[in-house]
Amino acid sequence: MTQIILLATSVLLSGCLLLNDVNSVPMLSPSIGETALQPERAIVIYGIGIEGQHKGEPMFGAQLDEYSVERQSITGSCWRYNKMEATVPAIVGTHQYFAFEVSPGFYAARSYLSQLDKMTAFEVPPGHLVYLGDFIWTIEGKVELKRDPEAVRSYFKKDVLLADTRLVPRVPSIICMP
Repeated sequence: MTQIILLATSVLLSGCLLLNDVNSVPMLSPSIGETALQPERAIVIYGIGIEGQHKGEPMFGAQLDEYSVERQSITGSCWRYNKMEATVPAIVGTHQYFAFEVSPGFYAARSYLSQLDKMTAFEVPPGHLVYLGDFIWTIEGKVELKRDPEAVRSYFKKDVLLADTRLVPRVPSIICMP
């Protein structure tokens, strides 16, 4: 009986650990919005680039977590929350775009673009291709958000919405304890 309970617990917990309502969308062609966009979802596009020497780490990336403006925290829990995450090699001159199919709402960049008590959140409305911007590691050794919606629009040959931003209360790091 103990073995059955342990097996059932393992199956339930492993399923919970893998849940994330964010899907990566291949950036293979400008037809991304025609084939993948659903009216109750959104496709988020953001870039990651390296302009200056990134010391210490072989990769550089950006993670954005779904954020509840009402609760002033990330959505979900320790075991399940929605996040977009992408990385590139930390080689000067690298620049790559990433796309994700997501639920509409707000997504916050907790690690970058943050002040001591505030962080940047991007509003993602449903039914749109939404461009957040490019997270760039600069020559000065800091992260900067650069936004060039015309470049993204010209690539996709369609309307791409520039996400509105707002400063929201900073969320502490998630610490999960048994």
